[in-house]
Amino acid sequence: MNTEKHNAASLWSIAEKRLMAWNINVYRQWFRKMVPLDLDGVKLSLGVSDDFFASLVIDTYDDFLDRSLQNIDGVDYSWVLVPGHDADERDVTALEPEAVAPAPAPAQMPEVKAAPDASRPARGNLLHRHTFDNFVVGAENRCAFSAARNAAESPGLYNPLYLYGGSGTGKTHLLKAIENAVHDRSRALRVRYATCDELLTDFYNLLQQKQSLSQFRASVRDVDVLLIDDVHSLAKKPQMQEEFFNMFNTLYHQNKQIVLTSDRQPSEINDLDKRLTTRFEAGMTAELGVPDFEARLAILKMLRGELISKNQLSDSLLEFLANNISSSVRRLKGAFLRLTGFVSMSGNDRLSVEQAEDILHVQLEEECRSRDISLANIQSAVAAHFSITVPQLLGKGRSSSVAKPRMIAMYLSRELTRHSSTEIGEAFGRNHATILYAEKTVPELCAHDDSLARSVAQLKKQLQHH
Repeated sequence: MNTEKHNAASLWSIAEKRLMAWNINVYRQWFRKMVPLDLDGVKLSLGVSDDFFASLVIDTYDDFLDRSLQNIDGVDYSWVLVPGHDADERDVTALEPEAVAPAPAPAQMPEVKAAPDASRPARGNLLHRHTFDNFVVGAENRCAFSAARNAAESPGLYNPLYLYGGSGTGKTHLLKAIENAVHDRSRALRVRYATCDELLTDFYNLLQQKQSLSQFRASVRDVDVLLIDDVHSLAKKPQMQEEFFNMFNTLYHQNKQIVLTSDRQPSEINDLDKRLTTRFEAGMTAELGVPDFEARLAILKMLRGELISKNQLSDSLLEFLANNISSSVRRLKGAFLRLTGFVSMSGNDRLSVEQAEDILHVQLEEECRSRDISLANIQSAVAAHFSITVPQLLGKGRSSSVAKPRMIAMYLSRELTRHSSTEIGEAFGRNHATILYAEKTVPELCAHDDSLARSVAQLKKQLQHH
């Protein structure tokens, strides 16, 4: 391995050319102002303006930066970001060619990550430490939040606690909040957090190496609080299911707290041992749904309040994000980070909605695909749920048994599609003002009617996973 032919500047020049070829806009927004400082063996030090900018790059584009430094003359280089350096220290204007040639091996843009990898050091703000205080509570997750907090304050009260919901609804946040709350209250209590995939990897590695499983069992059994993420990964793995069943029973009979998350209810996990299904259903089961507009806006305002940044996103931009990204909190946070990074780096504190649409065009296209639900589908689903016909739903009847489902259908049409209020009004034979009234009123009704809130959440889930 020969690393002597490069210094920091020459190595970064090669990486920059790759970044420009892969995506010139991303290069200009994120990498153009980095300053090559030092090359120590295979580690490249890059100067950036401040800690905030460094954290955004780490959380959003670390994979992109990793690939730009791979296989340079047969060597894979690593990198570290060093705050406190201005791009004026180098001449960046001469670097960009008039036109960039296509990259020999195009890279896919990595998905924006809303939270850092657990292996990275925490940076001490709400973007990076999951707590109960920074979890936004709404009708769609109130039960799960309350149960999780009780599990942290009184381990063993709900045993097991089983949290389920779609991707990006806050399951991992609550697990981490339990972990942090237990640690804050008592360092004597032993807490183990792991994804089910991590357990599986450890388990099968020991099997392949023909080593004793006693160490693996002890790492899970010798705890006071066991937190397992994505337990549905146990499906179709009978050996691990047997091991998990025995570990579960040991902890359960010792009244140790067990908290599990999944993307579905225990009975919906195919190829899972019935004994495990029974155990998972024996305690408290709570669902987390997709947050509504008000909750999404509250999440964004909370994030903005925690960022120490001179140039912050305006209320109109937060409302734009909350209106247009509703399928996942993870995607919502990712879009927020991307816009915040752009504003912080460019110094443009008057970013327009049109500019935001351009910067987030990839995320918005993905959102459109995830929300590709027709108005007819919504009408049919709501009518079936409330045991009425579609003609009744679209008719002029004003009885509560028809009027309330109609209002819910109009509300869901605004939430789950990109149709305007005028277009939705035409589909329902109403004017756009009626649609806007439904959009405002249904969340208010749900806040005071748990049964209605459950119906709306169930319909959302059904339509989004159809």
